[in-house]
Formats: sequence, structure tokens, C-alpha cells
Amino acid sequence: MTIRQKKSIFITRIKQIYDFFPFRLFIDYLRYNRLLVLSWLLPFLFVTTNFGQKFGIPNLFMNPEYMGKVGGMAFLFEGIATGAFIMAFHIASYVVIAHRYPFIVRFSKPFYIFSLNNTLIPLVYLLTFIIESAHDQSIYELNSNSQIIFNLLIYIVGVVFFIYFSFSFFFVIARLIPNGFHYLRNNSKLNHLNIIKRFIKYDEDKKLKESPINDNDTSKVNFYLLTFKKIKRTGRFSHFEKKKFAKTFMYQHINAFAYMIFVLTLILIRGFIKDSPIYIIPAAASLFTLFTVGILIVSMFYITLRAWTMPLGLVLLIIYSYTLPFKTVLNYHNSAYGLNYKNSKSHPIDVYSHGNFKADSLNTIHILERWKQKNSTKTFGQKPKMVIVCTSGGGLKMAVWTNLILSYADSLTDGKLLAHTQLITGASGGMLGAAYVRENYLRHQQRNSNLYAKENSKKLAKDLLNPIFFYFAMHDWFFRLERFRYNNHLYYVDRAYALEQTLMQNIGPIFNKPIKAYSDYESKAMIPMMFITPSIENVGSRMIISSTPVSYMVKSSRNANIRNIEFTHNYKEFGAEDLRFSTAIRMNATFPYVSPDVALPGKPTLYLIDAGLNDNYGIFSAYDFIVEFKEWIRQNTSGLILLKLDEQKDVEYKYLSNPSQSILRPIGSIFIDWANIQEDSEGSLIESLENEMGQDFHFYTLSFNGNEHEIPLSWHLSKSEKQILYKSVYSKENQYKIQEIKSLLN
Repeated sequence: MTIRQKKSIFITRIKQIYDFFPFRLFIDYLRYNRLLVLSWLLPFLFVTTNFGQKFGIPNLFMNPEYMGKVGGMAFLFEGIATGAFIMAFHIASYVVIAHRYPFIVRFSKPFYIFSLNNTLIPLVYLLTFIIESAHDQSIYELNSNSQIIFNLLIYIVGVVFFIYFSFSFFFVIARLIPNGFHYLRNNSKLNHLNIIKRFIKYDEDKKLKESPINDNDTSKVNFYLLTFKKIKRTGRFSHFEKKKFAKTFMYQHINAFAYMIFVLTLILIRGFIKDSPIYIIPAAASLFTLFTVGILIVSMFYITLRAWTMPLGLVLLIIYSYTLPFKTVLNYHNSAYGLNYKNSKSHPIDVYSHGNFKADSLNTIHILERWKQKNSTKTFGQKPKMVIVCTSGGGLKMAVWTNLILSYADSLTDGKLLAHTQLITGASGGMLGAAYVRENYLRHQQRNSNLYAKENSKKLAKDLLNPIFFYFAMHDWFFRLERFRYNNHLYYVDRAYALEQTLMQNIGPIFNKPIKAYSDYESKAMIPMMFITPSIENVGSRMIISSTPVSYMVKSSRNANIRNIEFTHNYKEFGAEDLRFSTAIRMNATFPYVSPDVALPGKPTLYLIDAGLNDNYGIFSAYDFIVEFKEWIRQNTSGLILLKLDEQKDVEYKYLSNPSQSILRPIGSIFIDWANIQEDSEGSLIESLENEMGQDFHFYTLSFNGNEHEIPLSWHLSKSEKQILYKSVYSKENQYKIQEIKSLLN
């Protein structure tokens, strides 16, 4: 065979590949409708861990959890949701681009043939998912090979089931609706529907004009898949009348509208079902449901808007969001449960006013005196050491770690650590764990709970993310019809509500009480004081929430221009003391998009977000408290122990970049490293306290090993991540530090 002949054969093969329907579909997506390809971008980024790994999103896809278990049912639900998205992709593609392949009019089931040849991208995704999920199940969930294979088979069953269920649905629709569609189009009496008729006619004419209905057209496809095993030539189609093509295009609208109505009806039905863990599907399944609705709506817009789909779609989305009576994600802010919002917009708030500094300071000194009296009896009249705990933000990992290490350290110090602790402050998940320890410590004193029970950490480690994503995808984007009552006030049910309810399902309704419920116990020094300090989105300062009046905390010993606000003073007329404690903890951990920011009543409206934005470790709050009472601490204690709870990670200067990080640089890097930036700034405060207190100041950090593999900032923990936390409690470094703390307390 000559070189020319080999070259000719090579060119022929390349042309055959180019003329192959599945390949041509992919090429034409890039030419005519990139939005359809982009619809797969997020799923691919998630399963390849190129996006969201810092926050644990890929793990939600590759290790779905249902009813507290990563198993067959969870994979089945995700498979069904993935199948729904694949079908939405097929129907959207069919509506938008199928008219460019007129040979499909030859088939009795054109949509089926089109979808079969449109499976290239879905198949690549499924293969990628299977490989990545198998790896992640082994590493993160510690599953055996047999369990991994079983889970993935169930996942495929879910995908296939929904796809074939959908084709059955389309088969029925194709026989029921066309008669009504023809009636709508041809009945002259329906003049008031002329706009719809014109729309149908316009779309048909547009597609006939774009459709290469000539057999000899250069854009013709020559080969297609008849089945997954059989390839056939397209054959001739130019002899068909234009009515045949128009009829096929009409069916596109029938299938698309019917499928969209079907999916939206399922979501609407879900909106009327009462909350129960059995109805909360895995987070990844919820996200795929949202993607499914999104791609269907965009395809409907594309029929008429074409290239203007994206800009006009965004405009319509904003109009939709700000005009509907039911607030949506774009303009919705959650309420602080327990507060009175009636006539709040007309009620002015003087953000520059504050409580009585002197009175609140003297009241806190009375608490300190009771704390001293309680602990002096245990030190035989000697001055006790004061402990202040600062716990880092970090989602569920820090909640569990704070609970584990504080309760364990207290047991090793014979109950002296928590007894000597006067103040707890911090951010996000760490404060959730600290609040859980404090509540159990109170119940332990009342003989209602075992502070050191292993079951406590197991309850706290349960998943919180599934219901959040479920409400985000199935509820918050569309409507809020349901309300609930607390403290005789009504509030909307949303993902913030779901977070609190799930937390109370996991650990019990121990936080279902107002913040004032802790006031008497703090006053008697039975439990440590606690400063909950969400950031004020408007200006970046801190909202100081405490069961005890602490107006002196609005002063800043570091910057006179930064004005913190004391919640119980400024919002007294709205029932500040009735704020539900679980809401206070949730406001302190309001991570963007995971839970909505909180709009407080009154004018101006202040919005609260995660405390980590301002003070991720609670060091700033602890510093201000120490400076306020430094003279009392010097005179009445034998020293101060500042205990920081954190994650230990080695500092690496190697920049690991992936596609999503490259796009977000440098803003994304600043966002991800914000906690490290704060920690670097807080170092100067620690040095200042060391200089101020001298040998009477002791600083310790109890941390878990975040180097074994990075635990994401998330409300979800895998089995291996829980094991890292449990093992770190017994690390040599932590054991040594706890023994040092014990000797100081003795």
C-alpha cells in the first residue's frame, strides 16, 4: 500500500468519525450552544475534586448519605437524580439543536434515537464518577471492595431506572398531547391564544430555515447509533414533506413542556410534605434536581431568545426574585427566631447607643468573685488559675473536635478545666461544640447527663448538610409556603430552619430555649460565660451576643473606629433575650450560601454572617475581655491560661493550582486563606498578653492532625475524618499539654 493510499484511508477514517452522530453532536454544542456543555461543568468539577474540595462538596457526590448511612439507598437516590439530569440534558438538547439533524424524521421514535447518540458526555461523566467514587469510598468511608461494587451497581440501577421511566413517560405523552396541540393550533375560535400560535409558528419557521433538509448538504451526518452495539447510515430524508419536519419540531415542545411540568409538579408536591428524615434525599441528589430544573428552564428560554438567553435570563431571574411575594435565594434573608419583627421596618435603631459600661462591668466582677469563691475551695485558699477557651471556626470538624478535646481534657484534670473556665468564645463550628460541652457540663452538675459519654460526640458528628442542600434545591429557590411558630411569632421554613431542626434531632432539643435561660447559671458561675460574635455584614464589626449584659465589649482596645454592638441592649425592644439559643449558634456559623444571612429587625437593617469573617478564633474577643478585667485577674488569680482549640496543619508555600483556583485567583486564595491571615494578625495580641501578664500568662493550643488528609470545612464528616479526630485526642503532643495544664490547675 502506497503512502498516498494510506493517507487517503486515514482521511476517510477521520471524515467518518466527524460524520458520526455522537461526535458531531459534541462538536455542534461547541459551535451553536455552549450552555448545554457548560451544564455539565459543575458536576465534572465536583467529581474530579477540582471545585469545592475545601468545603467537602465532592465528598457529597462520591459518598452520598441517606438517613445517616452511606450505602445502597443513598446511591440509589443519587442515581435517580443523575438520571433525571441526564434526561433533562437530552430533552434540552433535543429542543435546542435536534432540528439541525433532519434525518431523525425517518424514525418512529426520533427522541429515543437522538438521546442514544447524545450519551457521550453523560457516559464520560458516569465513568468518571464510578472511578472517583470507588477511590473515595475506600479512602474516606473505609468500605470493602464488595460494598463499593454493590453501591456503584445500585447507583447505575437508579440512573437506568429513571431514564427508562422517562422514555415511558414520553411515549405516553406523545400519544396523549398531540391531538390537543393540533386543536390549539388549528381552531380559529381560540383567538385569545394567537400569541401562543404565533410563537409555535415562529419557532417552526426558524428551525425549518436552519435545518439542512437537503440530502447533499455538507453538514449532513452519515452514521448514527441505532443501538449501543449497532451503527447505521442515516439514509435519505429530503423526500419528506416539510410538514413532517414541522410535526417533529412540534413534538419537541410537547416533550420539553411536559417534562418540565412533571419535574416542577414533583417539587411542588414535595413542598406540601411535612419534614421527616425519610424525605431528606442526599445532598448531591438535591443539587442534581436543581440542575435539572435549571437546564429545562434555560432550554425553554433558548427557543425564542437564542443568543440573548443568558443576559435576558439573568434579568428575568432578578425580576422574578424581587417581585414574587415568596422571597427567593437572591433577595431572601433569614430571621432571628425568637425576635419580634412586627412593624420592625419603621422602628429606628440607634446603633451608636450602648448599655451602662460601669454597671455591666461591676456585674461581671460579681460573677468573677463567685467564680473565684467556687475554685478557691478546691485550691485550699490559694488563688485559682483562670481559663479562657478560644475555639476556631471550621464546620462540623471543629464542633466535634471541641467537644472531644474539652470533655477529655476535663476528665484528665479531674473536672478542674471546665470549673476554672470563665469565658468561652470563638466562631462557627467550634462554638457549636463548645456550647454542647457547656450544656452537658451544666446537666452533669444537675446529674441529668454524663459529660464524658462517648455517645455525645457520636450524636454531634451526625450529618447536617443533607437537609441544608435539600431545602436549598427543593424549597428556597422557588417558594416558601410553610411557616412555623416560635415564641408566638411566625417565621418562614427554609434551609436555616432545616439546619437547626436537624441539629436538635441529632443531639436533642437542648438548645431549643432562649439565650436568657443561661443567665442565672452564668451569674452563679456554674457555667462559663459565652460570647457569640457573628460579624455585622454592613460594616464588618462584631455583634456581641451574651446571656449576661456585657456592654463593655463594644469598646475596642485596639481601634476606636471599630464599633461592636451589644445585642441584648440594642435589640431589647424586639425581645433580644428571647432569641433562640440554637439560632444564636447558627448565626455565628452563617457560612455563605450554606445558610442565609440573618436580617435583624429595626431600621437600619443589620445583617449577620459568620463570626469567622471578623474573629475566627475568638482571640479578639478574649483579648478585649482580658484587658477590661486585667487588674482583677492580676489581684485575684494566680495566672491566666488561654486555651486555643484548632486544626494543626503544616505551612506549605507550594501553590497547588487547579482550574477553578486559577479562575478565582487572587480573590479565591484570599477567601480560602482568610483564617490563616487572621491567625497571623492575632499573634501580636498573644505577644501583647504575654508582655502584659508576664509569667502568669500561659498559652496552649490543642489541635487535631489536619495533615493526614485535609478535612473539609463542611457540616458533614466521613468515617475516616471522624477517626482522625478521635485519634488526635490521644496524640503525644495533646497529652503532654493537658498534663501541663493539669499541673497548673493543681
